[in-house]
Amino acid sequence: MGVTWSLGRILGAAAVMATWLAPAYAQSADIPPAVNTGKRWEVYKAEWTDKDEAGYAAFVQAIGRSNCSSIDACIKSEANPYRSHVDPDLPGDCADMAYILRAYYAWKNGLPFSYQNAMRTADRSRQDLRYSTEGNVVAGRRQILNYVSNAPAFIARIGGEVSTAMFRTHPENGAGRTHDDFYPVKIERGAVKPGILAYDIYGHVGIVYEVLEDGRVLVVASHPDNSVTRTAYGPNFMRSKPALGAGLKAWRPIRVEGAKTDEDGSLHGGKLYAAKNEEIADFSMEQYFGTEPHPSGIWHYGQFKHNGRTLKYYDYVRRKLASPDFVYNPVEELRFGLETICGDLKSRKVAVDAAYTSRIHLKPHPEKLPPNIFGTYGEWEEYSTPSRDARLKVSFIELRRDMQKLVEDVEAGEPGVAYEGDNLAADLIKTFEEEKNACTFTYWRSDATRVRLNLAHAMERLWDLSFDPYHCPERRWGADGAELDTCTDGEVKSQWYNAQRFLRFQAERTYDVRMDFALNDLKPPMLAPPEEGGLGVDAPADADIRGYLYRLGAPLVADYYEGEAVLTPVHYDAAEEGVFFPRWHSRLQDERRP
Repeated sequence: MGVTWSLGRILGAAAVMATWLAPAYAQSADIPPAVNTGKRWEVYKAEWTDKDEAGYAAFVQAIGRSNCSSIDACIKSEANPYRSHVDPDLPGDCADMAYILRAYYAWKNGLPFSYQNAMRTADRSRQDLRYSTEGNVVAGRRQILNYVSNAPAFIARIGGEVSTAMFRTHPENGAGRTHDDFYPVKIERGAVKPGILAYDIYGHVGIVYEVLEDGRVLVVASHPDNSVTRTAYGPNFMRSKPALGAGLKAWRPIRVEGAKTDEDGSLHGGKLYAAKNEEIADFSMEQYFGTEPHPSGIWHYGQFKHNGRTLKYYDYVRRKLASPDFVYNPVEELRFGLETICGDLKSRKVAVDAAYTSRIHLKPHPEKLPPNIFGTYGEWEEYSTPSRDARLKVSFIELRRDMQKLVEDVEAGEPGVAYEGDNLAADLIKTFEEEKNACTFTYWRSDATRVRLNLAHAMERLWDLSFDPYHCPERRWGADGAELDTCTDGEVKSQWYNAQRFLRFQAERTYDVRMDFALNDLKPPMLAPPEEGGLGVDAPADADIRGYLYRLGAPLVADYYEGEAVLTPVHYDAAEEGVFFPRWHSRLQDERRP
């Protein structure tokens, strides 16, 4: 660092390293009482100790376990023991939530806080920082080492300065003046814990709030429409090359060095020091290179091995974090997966309803699509759903594939999978029908009548759900026939819907493809490359979970159709409109009650 180290500073650094290398927190820790109760943020501690991190984990876990449905509601909910009349109003998306919760806890507990508020692309290209192909490096930073007189104003400012670009950094570039706020953790209990982050390179980040005994990692996240949802970590958080910083990441330890302690215990002066990767006990690159990296050094050639078996990455995460006696139960895996998808569908409904309420569907369609439909700003970002829809499609596709693999493993007698019933196909079909019937929701048509759909309707219409906020709500939910008769779209919008068909077939989010084409410039992908308007893919992947399950029991059956949606002549039901959590969320709440 270019300084002369005294013996005292060497011993101090050793103490810091010992703290950073200490064992993981105890999960039973309570949320500590507030140190700062007014607007002033006074720093009393030079660093975050294990006890502070444990308190933060408990704080995040309480937020995640609650029913709060926006950042502001989370801060003001009973789950937050620090709630106060001086707290700011806090709207925000996923990146905002990640930083705001950390800053809020630091304020209430008299801790130092620092965050990167400016980034540049690592290769100095002029790309959208949120989707840069070679990642980003830190270009600016704000920090609180001693105090700030108006903490609510400081925290409220964060939302305008951060984005998912902050998480898109190479893990090995974390030291020095331009240190990264985060580092990748080793996949093990104690490292993967409440408070760490799950970054998806396709513009999304969530906060881990619980790790279940079966190894599932539960995530809470905010969205551009300000809704806060719960889901599980899996293929919906895309794994990628190290330069993009994907995966499970913890906050890098920081310390105020050289500060003096005033009479009231507050700190004065000093400089910020961030831990280097080699000083952090649970820093690991295994998420990128595997437990057995390939000799070539190519990241995706590495293998993940656990108990002598080679596993896919997300399976490895589950099994590594699960209790030692964990085995997959196909029926329970199907149930949990469908409940998660149902929660995603209902959170999508909130986004579509917001566009309907704001009457976006009545506006003329723009002459061109955005430069990229998955990563944009303004009205399109706030009301469209291409990224949300892509994650939904991936969830259906992966659950379909997982069920086939689990069924095959049961039939082959593979270890790690168990089924104790007499008829697996029948039990899976029964589970699907139970979850389908439990997962219903309604949407408002253009004429203010309401239509009730269930999970099976959504699955059958998966590739017809419009992501375009300028389409009528009927098209946003893939309606046809009589259900579509009330749609207010004219001929031009209908042409846009038809032209976007192949984009709807696409489950992968492609942020590096130019998409700002006019209606007449869009072409089928089999006739033109993307740069000439051939956007999307030729055909959708197999996401028909129910079809697969029914064919297990009756191989000659070709297809199953759910039937027409139900017109629901009922008045507005605020309680129903506000529900968008997976069923497992309330079930886990019930299990935790004494």
